[in-house]
Amino acid sequence: MALRRLTAREYATNLAMTVVAWPVYSRREWADRVGLDAFALRRTIEMARHAALTVPIYSERYRNAGVDPGSLRTWEHVRLLPLMDKATIVDGYPDRSIARGSDLAACLISTSSGSSGRMMSIPHRADRFWPYLLSGQRMLRWAAGGRYPFWWRQAYVYTSEYPLLRVPGLYPMAFIPTSGQPESIVAALEALRPHLLHTYPSVLRDLISLNPERMRRLGLKGVSVGSELSTQEERDTWETTLRCRVRDEYSTEELGRIASQCPDGQYHVHEDVVHVEILDPDGVPTDGIGEVVGTEFHNRTMPFVRYRQGDLARLSDERCTCGRQTRLLVDLAGRSNDGFVLGDGRRLAPGFLLDVCYRALIAAGDGAARAYRFVQADPAHATFEFVPGIDGGSGTADIIGSSLERELAGTGLTIDVRAVDAIPRLPGGKRATVLRGF
Repeated sequence: MALRRLTAREYATNLAMTVVAWPVYSRREWADRVGLDAFALRRTIEMARHAALTVPIYSERYRNAGVDPGSLRTWEHVRLLPLMDKATIVDGYPDRSIARGSDLAACLISTSSGSSGRMMSIPHRADRFWPYLLSGQRMLRWAAGGRYPFWWRQAYVYTSEYPLLRVPGLYPMAFIPTSGQPESIVAALEALRPHLLHTYPSVLRDLISLNPERMRRLGLKGVSVGSELSTQEERDTWETTLRCRVRDEYSTEELGRIASQCPDGQYHVHEDVVHVEILDPDGVPTDGIGEVVGTEFHNRTMPFVRYRQGDLARLSDERCTCGRQTRLLVDLAGRSNDGFVLGDGRRLAPGFLLDVCYRALIAAGDGAARAYRFVQADPAHATFEFVPGIDGGSGTADIIGSSLERELAGTGLTIDVRAVDAIPRLPGGKRATVLRGF
């Protein structure tokens, strides 16, 4: 769903706050762990108290759990707050899920893609869009190696245009819709000659598959991909092709920009945007892979406090070589309810399956496939669909099939490999690469 344009007052407010907050956000990027933790605790407690006072579903849930947000002082206290889930918020929208007194006409209303099975409308105060602009600038700067001069042009190839601030001569950007064919998108990029590109991984796959030399000749300084899973190995290959950094970002409509890859390639949590917890199935913090649970710091119209995002990942306190002390998100494996489910109950994470698919495509050779998806029909059967590329020959399916069967031996899956004319995109512009059909 396209977001409406900002009014003149909203534009002015966002511009002023961006200018004021920019130095603060820049300093916080390099803050030490003590300062980061103190900031995150303060903002988490503020959002929990605000939600308890103004949002009926939080008031009721906290009351039933016997928790008083007014008494929160430490992280141990915060962990007493009950978790919030998507179904509860969707069922309560709008009367019980948004803060009392909120004016939806003064909001930008985005819609989640529904990848978990249900769509969600999420209102944000339109005059408080500036934190997302600052985190977006940080993401793109990291993708370009830490440098983003104000005159660099950005192209974003997405489903719909966002109401981003545009000041003549400062950080110019151009929207290119994903509805176009790869040829028309490449032509638009050639006309624009952007320094930075932000898009879905599946779109970048399509563009490079169409003509890697034309993409290379754009002379991009950096590429940011997100909203879909991609593998590090695949991004490394894209870097070699494009001769620039290709960095991934992890964000959701509910929690905003959660983590981005820094110039050195590590996923840093945006700890001035969201507090992230990793919990096991019993809701207990874990040092291993668990569910991403987040508290977003800026959306006071529709708060998300200890919200179960449904994605699987692991947090690490190890220090990054870039010098930033924000926590690192590692082993990002996809949604907890995605991936394949085997007959014996085992689960294969989307991230693992994406690696398997990519290695199969590498075995088939560059240019063998332009697009693909791996679909599980039932616990015993899966189909790998691919659109043949310029170098895709009659033996491509056999090579891909042999690789998949070798890597997935012991899973009990029978794998069918099939060439198709096209692989459709979802209504939100994304293309599901790993899909369970039952």
